[in-house]
Amino acid sequence: MERLKQLGAEALVFLRALVWPVASSVRDNVGLAALSVVLGFALWIFVTDTENPTRSGVLPFRLEVEHLNLPGDLVVANSIADVRVRVEVDQDVWDTLSPADFRATIDLDGLQVGTYDLPVRVEPMTGRGNLEVISATPESVAVDLEPFFTKSVPVSIELEEVRSDYQATIVDQSVDTVLVTGPRDRVSKVDKALGRLDLTGRTDDVDQAVRLRAVDQRMQPVDGVTLEPSAVNVSVEIAQVEFSTTLRVEEVIVGSPQSGYDVVDERVEPLTVTVFGPQSFIANAVTIRTQPVDITGASEDVVKTVALDLPADVSVSGGTSVTVTVKIEPAEGRRTLGITVVAVGLDADLSISGALPLVEVVLLGQLPSLQELRPNDVAATINLSGLGAGTHELAVAVSAPAGASVAAVTPAKVSVTLEPR
Repeated sequence: MERLKQLGAEALVFLRALVWPVASSVRDNVGLAALSVVLGFALWIFVTDTENPTRSGVLPFRLEVEHLNLPGDLVVANSIADVRVRVEVDQDVWDTLSPADFRATIDLDGLQVGTYDLPVRVEPMTGRGNLEVISATPESVAVDLEPFFTKSVPVSIELEEVRSDYQATIVDQSVDTVLVTGPRDRVSKVDKALGRLDLTGRTDDVDQAVRLRAVDQRMQPVDGVTLEPSAVNVSVEIAQVEFSTTLRVEEVIVGSPQSGYDVVDERVEPLTVTVFGPQSFIANAVTIRTQPVDITGASEDVVKTVALDLPADVSVSGGTSVTVTVKIEPAEGRRTLGITVVAVGLDADLSISGALPLVEVVLLGQLPSLQELRPNDVAATINLSGLGAGTHELAVAVSAPAGASVAAVTPAKVSVTLEPR
């Protein structure tokens, strides 16, 4: 921005030097005055467009095409192709655009049975960034319209992920059959309406609506049809047939890492196990502990496979061992400071055009020491020794106080313009 302002100022100085002598001798010339206004307006447009440029192109996502005004006795028999859209929008809005910012439609009003190639209309649903839709690809899509066809099919409910120590039974469902509607060739493939009820972790009776899906005899989905109703209310009775429960595994860590290192994370795999045992244990148990994992003197990650600490009358589904990972890292901290660049070695006959920028300095070291630092504790300098008038790209040198190290400087180089005093 500062560079643009400087270029604008230099352009104005140039135009004034060029036009003023002529204007002085022909000050009554209206055409010359108009030329000056046009040149100034053109310069304003250039600066404004540079600060907030527009971007034109094809967006990286596709839009689903919505059909409107479908006659009540017809159905769309094919899958309508998605479209890509070319737009023009302010650069700073481009990356925030999503399918929700657009609506792609085709109009089926007044159509009869047949195949049509219909134009796609894409409308912007937002005014952000002066958004303008230029075109859609493809510009039109194929639509097959067929007569409405209906038949009745049975409802089948599958219960999934029932715990091995429980038994689930469907005791009631709101409907036993549903109507399938759609193109004849697709409706004829439908064998049943299938619903799946996930009972993962469920131990109490369930009364729930289950969404249905049309499937063929091989249990493969049949798309392009509609079920009425599309969901069924199901009542499931769940009874315990074996005493068991799922417990979280609690890792047991003993000892301390080497001085100067910290434990930053503890993980166990698997995180939970299913245990079986007497009701007295099952009713009161919250976690199952591992055998101890010793990290005394460790300076890097510790990964060990250890056994679970199981009571004599308790068993575990699967293996009795788990993997414990203890993540250990040096006890260092990180801090980012904004430091104003200071120039050294500037020739006495020169001056710096504009203000020197801030740089972002990332420091590493002991966290308590880093937290006490202030921006004036860190020096960021550029060396102007021996440099003449003009624009120079200079590396930024950063010096940190004792106990801290410089991890990164952004930007690593700055541009400085020197001019005679």
